[in-house]
Amino acid sequence: MAQRIALDAMGGDHAPGEIIRGAIRAAEQDSDLEITLVGDQKQIEEELQKAGSGASFEIIHTDSWVEMDEDPKVGVKEKTDASINICSRLVNDGKVDALVSAGNTGATILSAAKNIPVIEGIERTALATVYPTAKFNHNRRGFALMLDVGATLKCTAKQLVHFAFMGNFYVADILGVEQPRIGLLNIGEEETKGGDVLKQTYQLLRNTPELNFIGNIEGKDIPKGEADVVVTEGFMGNVVLKMMEGVADVVKQTGKYAFKKKFAWKIGLALLAPGIKKLKRRTDYTEYGGAPILGFRKLAIKAHGRSNAKAIANAIHVAANSSKQNICAKIEDAIGDFNQRHALDFAEV
Repeated sequence: MAQRIALDAMGGDHAPGEIIRGAIRAAEQDSDLEITLVGDQKQIEEELQKAGSGASFEIIHTDSWVEMDEDPKVGVKEKTDASINICSRLVNDGKVDALVSAGNTGATILSAAKNIPVIEGIERTALATVYPTAKFNHNRRGFALMLDVGATLKCTAKQLVHFAFMGNFYVADILGVEQPRIGLLNIGEEETKGGDVLKQTYQLLRNTPELNFIGNIEGKDIPKGEADVVVTEGFMGNVVLKMMEGVADVVKQTGKYAFKKKFAWKIGLALLAPGIKKLKRRTDYTEYGGAPILGFRKLAIKAHGRSNAKAIANAIHVAANSSKQNICAKIEDAIGDFNQRHALDFAEV
């Protein structure tokens, strides 16, 4: 069965060129994909002609889109026919199975919230991010998922448990990890650490047999890969994410400095080149397939703003695979069961 994906052709720092090349790459890699390109038809056709590909796409024209530095609330509200709004409406109308955008993050989340129904029983959606970890073996591919990283700044215990379910199915079906280890980000490993919300979340997760909950984890455990799914509020998750991005930039800059500074260092780095290239591939965001926005009845994938063709193609494949695996339906069933079992607990809170 063909997987239908709406692609925001005007979203991203390198749109529409890299976005279109990514669509072509994905279509050539998977003949079952049906990709709808949403954006300025003239620009899209020019890019398709430049690429000289035989792949065919449906094109929906619009001369409106939300700029990368534009206020997302204003853009989504005032530009009703912005490319991201058309993409999310296509999802809601059942004309496509998922959407992919490398555009304005806030606009992507707000447009999805405006046009795509939330899964019944879920109070808050979550923006997740895939990141590389130190642990790497045949069961764990060296990647983990953290959520939320900015969609919901403050959460209740119930919402955090919902995030755990979302992450569990995504990591199992997309990253291929059997029985993902769920960790709750806290200031200590003891179950008594943190405020009332974290304490209650700990107890709820510990008593949820469907999830492989390993307890609280600390910040140092995140890059080590001690958990396959890291559950946290959006405020803390966003801080951690930005710190990780900053550390990666510092490491890159340090390497460049060392290469230029001394001849001996240059020789040493040259000898390490094969290992450095391997490490670069492991930490390359283009491999991740973008950040899923979870909690809606259909999936939205937010690709990195700097995405090139490879990153866009991978994001499309992830969106298609998520639809094929019925991840949203699995999340809905699991959360429905959980809410029913704990109805009295939440009524008393």
